[in-house]
Amino acid sequence: MRPPKIAELAARNGVAVPAGTLQARGYGWRDFTSFLETYDRLTSVILTARDLEEVAYDYLRGSALIGATYVEFMLSPPDLMRTGVPFEDQLFAISAARDQAFELHGIDCRMIATAVRHLGPDPALNAARIAVARRNEILVGFGLTGDERKFAVGEFAEAFRIARSEGLLATAHAGEHLGADTVVEAIEKLGLSRVGHGVRAAESEAVLKQLADTRIPLEVCLSSNLALGLYHSLADHPIRRLREAGCLIALGTDDPPFFETNIGGEYSRAIEALRETGRAITYDAIGAAFCDDATKARLRSMYPPNTPV
Repeated sequence: MRPPKIAELAARNGVAVPAGTLQARGYGWRDFTSFLETYDRLTSVILTARDLEEVAYDYLRGSALIGATYVEFMLSPPDLMRTGVPFEDQLFAISAARDQAFELHGIDCRMIATAVRHLGPDPALNAARIAVARRNEILVGFGLTGDERKFAVGEFAEAFRIARSEGLLATAHAGEHLGADTVVEAIEKLGLSRVGHGVRAAESEAVLKQLADTRIPLEVCLSSNLALGLYHSLADHPIRRLREAGCLIALGTDDPPFFETNIGGEYSRAIEALRETGRAITYDAIGAAFCDDATKARLRSMYPPNTPV
């Protein structure tokens, strides 16, 4: 959400937003803990399915205007249920936003239901059960976000088993704030098809080789990594080392306004760091997407050889 939408929803729903937050760079967070607190505070302005639909459509429209053709949203099923919005209504809201954005702007999307790691394994089980009980064509995956420093990853194995048993593909944050070994641990214990972040894999030759051999993609969020202080500069970031080791990379924006970025900015940074065009990353991203094969084929057809990406 950009500041105008947050202000609009806050006024509509009678939710107070701290003075100065919307004017501050990145909404004024200071470290990872305060980022999570600010994130929760600002997303509390979303109270209805209509709010969610508007937020999703605004993001899809804005992404299309800078050249994006496909988005995967992450949404925690219990989150809006706190205000009485059933998960099926949340799915319908995202679907309605998708239909409108696809018709008007040619951009498609899918959704990944997520558990929030720092809330613990029991809420994660609840999120997984909600997700699989209310399947919808737009819902394609299950993920684990939040603070990876809290709770052992194995405590979430049952939630992921439930999700995967119903055909949802799996992704989880790992190897962002903790070391390379946590990437392998998450893959093995949660049955991941992709890894959220995973950049710390660059610290281990063995982990790099495993990622390259198994072809499990990494969701790399350059601006987020830099803003959160994982690396001091783009030159310090290991994206090039990951690429040279044979890792598959898909670019992500994480939480775009918090890190003052968009997908165009992430492509620009990746192209600068890798010293190559965005074509290989785009094709890897399509392969890594959780959508169906027909959608992947359509997306690939939009990027024929010898056209700029």
